[in-house]
Amino acid sequence: MRGFIAGSVLGLCAGIGAAACVGLPVQEAESQEAASEATQEAPAYLIVLGEVIDRPAFMEGYAAKLPPLYEEFGGAYLALGGGPGIEVLEGAYTPPSYVISKWPSMQAAREFWNSEGYDALRRARIDNEWGDFDVLLVQGLPPAARE
Repeated sequence: MRGFIAGSVLGLCAGIGAAACVGLPVQEAESQEAASEATQEAPAYLIVLGEVIDRPAFMEGYAAKLPPLYEEFGGAYLALGGGPGIEVLEGAYTPPSYVISKWPSMQAAREFWNSEGYDALRRARIDNEWGDFDVLLVQGLPPAARE
């Protein structure tokens, strides 16, 4: 939130000089502006861990309907499956199922999550008890940090 506010203030003050507008040294103002821009360019990842209880109903009523929504909001599957596709390197937790997807940004992932189309699918999955899942939204590294 702090980066968003700083970015907004810097954007509004661009005409008179960001540092003068917010009372920051020029170097600190430029650093905050660069951080705000980098966050906007950073991808986001949805990590879904859990258990599918009624696989046929889950696949037909939920999973089969997700690809068009992913495409609409810029999401892409990176990994999905369960069982033998998971190797625990440390700890004892092994989710029976997992999905990892990449999104253009945190905002794009939230727009997908809060869309009417996904809400209907999510409610059907929950109401029909097709599975039990934990879903994480994770901020990716901006391009400069990945280099």
